[in-house]
Amino acid sequence: MANYLSIADILVTNEKVPCKFLHDLPKMGFLDPSATEDDLKSGTNVDIPIWLAESLHSRRPPLVSVDLPKIYKEAYREILNADACTIDMHKLSQHFYELGCYIAKHDIKGEVATTLINTFRQRFRMIMAASVSTDSVSALQPLSASERDRTASAAVTEKALSGWLKRGDCPLTTANMVANHRKRKRAEMEML
Repeated sequence: MANYLSIADILVTNEKVPCKFLHDLPKMGFLDPSATEDDLKSGTNVDIPIWLAESLHSRRPPLVSVDLPKIYKEAYREILNADACTIDMHKLSQHFYELGCYIAKHDIKGEVATTLINTFRQRFRMIMAASVSTDSVSALQPLSASERDRTASAAVTEKALSGWLKRGDCPLTTANMVANHRKRKRAEMEML
């Protein structure tokens, strides 16, 4: 899932997530801005980038437990499941879906993955409407970064299709194989 050369993936993995340290870590107090000591004590809650959280969580024994960011907690999940089209994803989280894929690995109940799918299903019609009328900046305003990319790709495809249909120099016709098949089928039916 991680793409080493992707700028978008680098931005997503730099998003900070709340973590709880499970062990004392000597000389790591600088991770906690409110720490007065050089050592990071067990039980300390700190927001760290997801790339660091995953690295510390994958060790045996795990050094941190990753908590869900507030946008993936129960209150926001209820809002998103009720009507995701009313949410301004750009303000909520520019990389909502991508970060959600990383966070879903740490969600024991699997509710984050379900919420991501339901949110995209609900917002799909809005994304398609924005792709047809890209002249409106307000149509793109509430979309996340990945939704904007998909909208731009769909707009390019829509424009190319419209241009091809307006050109008219290559009308669609029935293929010879299909026409011959119909004739053969009609001849078989007449024989019965």
